[in-house]
Amino acid sequence: MTEKELKTTDQIGMEAGQALQQVRQAEERARQLIEETRTRTAPELVRQAADEAEELRKKILAEARQQAEKLKKEIIEKARAEAESISRQTEAEKAEILRQAEASFQQAVEKTVARLQEIMESRKV
Repeated sequence: MTEKELKTTDQIGMEAGQALQQVRQAEERARQLIEETRTRTAPELVRQAADEAEELRKKILAEARQQAEKLKKEIIEKARAEAESISRQTEAEKAEILRQAEASFQQAVEKTVARLQEIMESRKV
């Protein structure tokens, strides 16, 4: 081999060595990135999942509150309507009782007057 061929072979060998060194450095950097990803990503994923779960919990809670408020309003409105209906029925019953009481009172007065007249007539004799 000539000197020129030796220099070319040495130069190729050095370039190959440098390339191999760069590959090793890249592999080491890749290992570091993988380890860093494991150590940082797992807690980050857990934090992210916790944040998403919290947001979902808040959303579900807000929806539940809205449904509960709607149900509460419906129940109150139904109770109010029932109370008004009962009140109207009670007023009608009260009016009927007063009408009957008035009629009974009138009869009682008439009977009492008739009885008093009987008593007065029986004493006249």
